[in-house]
Amino acid sequence: MRRVIDSHVHMEGLGDADAVIGRAKEAGVDAVVAVGGNVESSAYALGLAERHQGYVYPGIGVHPSEVLKVDHGEALRFVRENAGKVALVGEVGLDYAYPFAKAEEVRESMRVLYSGLLEVAAEERLPVAVHSRSAYRDSLDILRRYDVPGAVFHWYDGPLETLRLILDSGFYVSATPAAEYSKGHKAVLAEAPMDRILVETDSPVHLGRLGRRSEPADVWLTVHALAGIKGMEPGEVAGIATRNTENLFRVGA
Repeated sequence: MRRVIDSHVHMEGLGDADAVIGRAKEAGVDAVVAVGGNVESSAYALGLAERHQGYVYPGIGVHPSEVLKVDHGEALRFVRENAGKVALVGEVGLDYAYPFAKAEEVRESMRVLYSGLLEVAAEERLPVAVHSRSAYRDSLDILRRYDVPGAVFHWYDGPLETLRLILDSGFYVSATPAAEYSKGHKAVLAEAPMDRILVETDSPVHLGRLGRRSEPADVWLTVHALAGIKGMEPGEVAGIATRNTENLFRVGA
């Protein structure tokens, strides 16, 4: 049985991927889910998974920050053409917090692209990793229009009312290093049952406490923070979160 899986990593931002993976293995991280944020980073995740079969599981998608930079048709074709090679569609979603997203036409473009990516995920029977910052209810409402086989709301720190709808819909949320310091994220993780939580680093986000960027080996920081919130042993938390990740992304043990 795997000890722990980092369920959300942007490997293209980490430099020497082989060294990063080596350190993760030494730390007891038994697999990583490498998500994409555009065509280029998605292709990188695919290539890395080819080199590290059985350890790196790729996701392909378009992050909402890229909505004005990508050709939507090209991105949708890329995801559809490579759907058979991946564990999920992600990272996809909405983000109304960006300054450029104040305009309604930009938000509508995000919704159109997100919907297109969800349509592909539903057609290809792939789960999704959803980015929902400052667009929590819209992200969920659009997701529920599509018959995807599963979803995780990545780094969810939104309203508990919407969290309950997420859980009622059968979806997951992820715990991140913010479980150490974010009041909103802690409240979400306290409310969500352990059988609906994945653990991740969202590498390479900056870890202020350590004064450096995160990498998959640091997923144990998330595990320990979540264990503190839940009043559980870290090993038990890691085991449950790992089974959740394996079930959602259909990653064989």
